[in-house]
Amino acid sequence: MKIIMCCLWLFIFVQPLIARAELVVSHRSPYAPGDTHHVYSTALLQLALEKTRPEYGDYRLNPIPPRNYARALKALVDNDYPNLVIETSYEQALTHNVSLTFINFPMDLGVLGYRVCFMNPKLKAAGVKLDSLKALSKYSFVHGVGWADTLIFRHNGLKVREIDNYDSIFLMVIGGRVDFFCRGINEILGEIEQFSQLNNLVIDDHFMLVYPLPRFFYLNSQSSVAKERIEAGLKKAYADGSLQVLWKAHYHTSLDYVRIKGRKIIAMKNPLLEGLHVSFTPDFMQLLEDQPFQEKVKP
Repeated sequence: MKIIMCCLWLFIFVQPLIARAELVVSHRSPYAPGDTHHVYSTALLQLALEKTRPEYGDYRLNPIPPRNYARALKALVDNDYPNLVIETSYEQALTHNVSLTFINFPMDLGVLGYRVCFMNPKLKAAGVKLDSLKALSKYSFVHGVGWADTLIFRHNGLKVREIDNYDSIFLMVIGGRVDFFCRGINEILGEIEQFSQLNNLVIDDHFMLVYPLPRFFYLNSQSSVAKERIEAGLKKAYADGSLQVLWKAHYHTSLDYVRIKGRKIIAMKNPLLEGLHVSFTPDFMQLLEDQPFQEKVKP
């Protein structure tokens, strides 16, 4: 009888406490002072976790030491930190890695696939205006090591150099060692401010590269509870509009700065999306026009 009562006590009082233990979620931290690349993703994680607090209980966000993308990805594969979450674009190689899983929700609403480029100041001064992939193929581009954009650009016939040091990329563009460094329209203003001490850091004001580049939250396959909770929170935040409010608060100013309207759109193909099936493609342009946000459902 005592054994039965003890088991009942454990089930009624202890088991719920275990189930609702604080969930630690690790995330990337700024790579350098002024780096704002992960501010939105961290805020979105927090929003998703808050939305699910009633069902899942408390949580704690745990920033990991600064590291570049390649090292952060290795930490994710090796499961070095509890429930590490990194945001990155879809790639078959990542999806086929049994150590990784991703939440099938475009966490930045697809904005990163719209690209405006930092430009060699000598080309800007010369009034160079380019409006096709054929014209762009005569010039050089630069990306960080391991970035999906490198494969996308090369697939579309563009010449790309890969550089390990992120800060050095801007110096290379200013010095004319490469011609273009293309960034998401949501990133441009933050980088202009981060590197405001650099003279002659200019952007092209004529064209915009556009290609599908959905980004997702990736986790280690062992982080099943964290994945379930974050996915549920993202869907809740999207349904009640709080995700869209957060997105707009972080990105609207940068998108205004680059002046999307009037730019020549140069479409590119993304060969990395084979096998990806998403339930909807969000249209963030509606947010810029203060229209009700609706999703474009795929047939």
